[in-house]
Amino acid sequence: MADGRPGAMLAPTQHALIDAQLRAFVEAIDGVRTAVLATVDGFALVQQPATASGERLAAMTSAMLALAAAVGRELALGDLEVLMLEAGEGKVLMLALPAPGAPLLLMAACDTRSVIGNVLWSAKECGQKILAGLGD
Repeated sequence: MADGRPGAMLAPTQHALIDAQLRAFVEAIDGVRTAVLATVDGFALVQQPATASGERLAAMTSAMLALAAAVGRELALGDLEVLMLEAGEGKVLMLALPAPGAPLLLMAACDTRSVIGNVLWSAKECGQKILAGLGD
């Protein structure tokens, strides 16, 4: 992050790969409006669509997952994997990805058309592809 931009932590080829994975995820799953890959400290690395408010969503995702992880620790539930939020006009899925070095966070904002089980399965699949691409 030498130039102050969190996305600079990714090599250009990694950024392009993740951008393509997130775009495919958003386009393939009915109702997914926005997807953001973020660092655990709340910085957006890649967002789809590019016009989304990724920095704010990344920061909120980080805070929500940190709070959920604290609840999980208090209840001795093990490592946090997924947090789901459902509201009257949509759903949000937040997924922790066990990346080497530090976990990454994948957030998907969905409208009411989405089937959360499908979003969860597809987000986990997308996350595995992202992690595989980062390992190259």
